[in-house]
Amino acid sequence: MTTELPDTRAGRIDWVIRAPDNAEMRRRYDIWAQAYDADVGSADDYLAPMQTAKAAKGVFDPDARIMDAGAGTGLLGKTLKQEGFRNLVAVDYAAEMLEIARGKDLYSEIHTCDLSAPTEFGTNSFDGVVSCGTTSQMPSASLREFARIVRPGGAIVFAVVPEPWQDCGYADIYSDLHQAGQLSLQSRGAPFQMMPTTEPEFMCEIWVMDVH
Repeated sequence: MTTELPDTRAGRIDWVIRAPDNAEMRRRYDIWAQAYDADVGSADDYLAPMQTAKAAKGVFDPDARIMDAGAGTGLLGKTLKQEGFRNLVAVDYAAEMLEIARGKDLYSEIHTCDLSAPTEFGTNSFDGVVSCGTTSQMPSASLREFARIVRPGGAIVFAVVPEPWQDCGYADIYSDLHQAGQLSLQSRGAPFQMMPTTEPEFMCEIWVMDVH
């Protein structure tokens, strides 16, 4: 393990999520990749994947083509596969994290790309997008890309941390897309502690947004 990593699990999590910008965050995720699952992979300590997958099961068919945005090492992908989903596409900007995911046989496709800009994916080429643990890490412009690549009638299932949703610009982009008739909020789940052991102050809500 790289000596740059803090010595404790809580320290490593804090070091990564508080990176000053996206480029530094990507670098830190790549350094953290080998230890990531041991640090946050417990379903008892990291509740967002289970809650996100539960919401996705109520929205998508098992054969739906779904992007796991900010897939990392595949923690959400593993939970989605356990729920019966068979056509998952992993996208993340941290290549070392995706290398861990590649070895788990969870995804039909794996792509390293930056969701802050237009991607290689075609318009209306997905039935849906799922994402968790990404509100303060993934560029808010990704929401525009999701609205482009998900077909009308599809959905976005997003584990939202409300404060960065506002502060990082998602709320403004959602408002623009809603006013343009591209997105609407289908449901907003009750708040829960996404990481009750290491970051108990982080409250999360599962939002389901319909794409039009």
